Formats: sequence, C-alpha cells, structure tokens
Amino acid sequence: MFSRWRFILLLFVLFFIFLGLSYRILDLSHFSRSYYENFINNARATKSVRKAVRGKIRDCNGAIFALTTVKFDIGVDPYIIDCHKDREKIAQLAALLEKKTEDMADFFRRESLIREGRERRLRWKKIATIEDEDLYRKIKDLQIKGIYGNMRSERVYPNNELASHVIGFINRGGIAVSGIEHFLNDFLCGQDGWIVSEKNGKREEIALFRKSVVEPKNGSHVNLTIELQIQTIAEQALRRAMEELKAKNGTVIVSDPNRGAILALCNAPTFNCNEYAKSSIDNLRNRAITDLYEPGSVFKIIPFSVALEQGLITLDQTFDCSREHFSYGGKKYSLPRDHTFFGKLSAVDVLRKSSNRGVAQIGIMLGAERLYHAARTFGFGERTGYGFDGESAGFVPKPKIWDGLTITRFPMGHAINATPLQVHQAMGVIASGGYLLQPKIISRLMDEREAVIAETESRVVRQVLPSVIAKKLGELLHNPESSSSAVAGVKLAYKTGTSQKIINGTYSREHHVASCSGFLPLKDPQFLITVVLDNPIMPTGGTAYGIRAAYPVFAEIAQQLIIFKGVR
Repeated sequence: MFSRWRFILLLFVLFFIFLGLSYRILDLSHFSRSYYENFINNARATKSVRKAVRGKIRDCNGAIFALTTVKFDIGVDPYIIDCHKDREKIAQLAALLEKKTEDMADFFRRESLIREGRERRLRWKKIATIEDEDLYRKIKDLQIKGIYGNMRSERVYPNNELASHVIGFINRGGIAVSGIEHFLNDFLCGQDGWIVSEKNGKREEIALFRKSVVEPKNGSHVNLTIELQIQTIAEQALRRAMEELKAKNGTVIVSDPNRGAILALCNAPTFNCNEYAKSSIDNLRNRAITDLYEPGSVFKIIPFSVALEQGLITLDQTFDCSREHFSYGGKKYSLPRDHTFFGKLSAVDVLRKSSNRGVAQIGIMLGAERLYHAARTFGFGERTGYGFDGESAGFVPKPKIWDGLTITRFPMGHAINATPLQVHQAMGVIASGGYLLQPKIISRLMDEREAVIAETESRVVRQVLPSVIAKKLGELLHNPESSSSAVAGVKLAYKTGTSQKIINGTYSREHHVASCSGFLPLKDPQFLITVVLDNPIMPTGGTAYGIRAAYPVFAEIAQQLIIFKGVR
C-alpha cells in the first residue's frame, strides 16, 4: 500500500510539472509573445547615429569664421590591455602617436578611485587626441585589446574674437547660444543619419542583417555680408580707442549704404568664441542692437531734413542762437544751451556748428506731431529687422506724454532712446539717397556641395526723403571749411554727437556718450560708418565730445578703407 501512495504522489508531481510546462509554453507562444519578441529584438537590434557635420560660417569672400572639426580621443582600459603580449603593437602605437614607448607605461598603470565611499576601478585613461582620420584607422588596425577610440566633433572659431557678437558660439552641451549660430541653427546643424542592424553576443554589428541605413545630411554653409579685412580694421580701431580713452564700452558698424549690407560690426569689450566661458555674460551681449542711448546731435539731421523738405526753412534763413527763449504760434519756449556762444547763424551753420538753440527753433516750427512722425519714419522706435534675438526697438515718446521742455530737447537727440544700429540706419537714409534700408548680415546659404540654396536681397523699408533733399543734406554734412572734411583726399560727410548720460535721474556733466556717424566718399557713398563710445575719458582732459573722441575712430577706419579699397 505504501508503494501505491508513492506512485500516486509521483503521478501528481508529474501532472503538475506537465501542467506548469504547458502553461509556460502557452504563455510564451500566446499571452506574452509580443513582450518577449520585443525583448529579443531589442537585445539583438542596434541603432547607431551617424552625426551630421555642422555647416561653416564664412565671410563674403569665403574666409572661414566657424567650422566643425572631427577629433578622436585615444584611450586605454588598463584592466584589459596585456602589455606583455602586445608589447610590439604598443611600440607601434607609441610611434604613431609620436610618444616614447617607456612613457606609455604611465597610461597602463591600474588605478582606483574612491567614489561615494566605494572603490571603483579607473577603466579609461586618455592617451592622446588626434584629428587625422587616417591615423585613427592605422591605430584601429593594430587591434590592441583595451585600446579604444572615441570620435567627437568640435566647433572651432579660427579667428577667435573677430566678429564674435555676429558669429555667436556653441556651448559645451552642443546648443547654439547666440549670433548666427543660434539664428540659423536649423540650417547649420543639418540632419543626423542612422543605421538599424543586429548585433552578436559580443555586441558587434552583423552587417548582413542591416535593416535600414539613413545617410546624414550635413548642415548648410552660411556666407555673411561681413568682410574679414574690414571687420579687422574696425576692431583694431575700436580696440585702440578703448585703450586710449578708457571707455566703458563701444560699438563700430560699417556697411554698404546702397545695399544695407553690414561689412563689419564689433563691440567692446568682446569675447573669444573658443573660450566664451571665460568672459562675463555682460561681454557676450551684442551692444549694437541691445544697448540704448540718447543719440544726441547726430539726431539733428532728422528735424533739419524734414523741415527742409516741407519748406519750413531755407538754407539761407537766419536763426538767432543767442536768445534763451523763442516765441512761436503765440507760445514762448525756453531754449537749451549751446556748448559755446553763437550769435545769428544760417540754417546751414545751425547744422554744421551743431547749435542746440538753432535746431530747437526748427523743432518748434515743426511741432510735436511732425517731430514724432519724422523720428518714426527714420526708423526710430522700431526694430531694424537685423534678425537676431534680443534686438531692442528703442523708445520714442508719443507727443501726448511730452512735457514743456521735450519740444526743444527732442530735436537735439534727447528724450529719445536708440540703439547704435538704429542711428546707423538713420544716417543711411542720407547716404542712400533718401531710402531706409533694412540692415543685411546674411549673403547666401549653400549646401555641402557649394550649390546656392538661398540668396538674400536688399530690402527697402520705405522712402523717407526725396533724393534731392538727401543729396543736399549730404553736402551740408561735408564742411569744406573744416580740417576734418576729408581723409587722404576723399571728401567725408558726417555728424558727431555728444549726449549726457542720466545718472541718478539727472543729466550728468561728467559722463557722456560720444558718437560719430557718416559716409564716404561724398558724391558716391560706398561706406557708411558709425562709432559709439560710452563714457570715454580724454587723456588731455576736458569733455569727451563726439568730435574729440568718436570722430578720430571714424577717420581712422575711413582712411584704412580708402587705402584697402582704393576709394577716390
């Protein structure tokens, strides 16, 4: 009977084993089939990304401002390499890397690190970084167990800080932060490719079972309107001025007034695109489009040109600039002071001698509404369309909030805030023959085969002045009686400005913004130049007026351009 119960128990055990196996088979073949299929496929499948090469940023002549280089980090796992077995190959490796064989021993020494209270083996030591892909293949062909190579791409800026605020940079995380790098990131970055295949037990790809291959599409190249040589001229002139005048910051813009194409744009202090992390955030800002200031006397071209166009004044009309008050339309207005005493001046001399009282009288004759409309028509109070993030629209107060002094201060460039690029664009109206042109920084986009994808065209925002008025005003901005009216025999047209900075709510007598904007040559303008210096200090003492601080920078750049481009 005992044997019978043992037999019955054995049958039950076998039955339940069979039942469990049957359920497991049914589960694998039916209930959990999709899960295990995905698990197996994921375990065998491999997807490797093939990185696209970021496009180049170049100047108008093809000189490179930014490019991507491929680098290979060669390293070793000291716990895998067999120095005795592979000593001949290690000697060949040392020769390829131009190192001494005995020095390689330091890399192969086994070490450990203490992390979070635990001892961890150091499984990777970098031996060298190389850029030669052929050399990398030779190292791989040695097939030294424990020697690995990691490929990475690196963004390089060959000119360091040159045009840094235009170019921008890529941070360590591969993110485009500013400038052209950020603005055209979608075109520059391209499209990564990939390979979907299978791998064996050693995690090696089985090329026979490749399921799909998508080739990477490299990024487009960007050609700017910037010209490297002109950018260099502008930056060198600004750097010398900053050192000599101890200015807080400065901006220089050079463009072609007939196309609106920016040939140079620089700010100081600047930064090195390759070492952006070493610069303060303040230095990374593109001050030409973000910083606001009162343009001062450069703004006088606006009320003067509009009054001339509308027939409110004539060139031989006389203005009494000795008076402190001016009565017009039954109202009496308090006039601002001039930097020196003037008696009666013609309208031409009001502009050339930059009389605050003279232009204030012209502003009163125009009236608040026409002054406001004139400023807006010249581009103040709106973004230039330069394209980059962070551009300020500036500020032009509406007449309804003007106080009793605004009507006389507004014509001399006070009570208005503008960026250096807006002032540059406004002077371009005179240089271009009366047209407000949108600043242009991008010339064309090209694919990796250098075929043109897109080409930008010059854009006229609007006609501001009749060409005859713009031409006449250009002639007035050239003062033949002034020693600074020409450089190297080429006639210049320009207007300087000096605006007092507001410190603690009041205009300061010690702190100024000096500026100069103009063009050359007079009859056929080819270059438009604007210089803005924040709080310069004259080494010889006295007020850093625009004619003393900013004009010399303007003249230096003009002279270099005349020599470089053969201007006559």
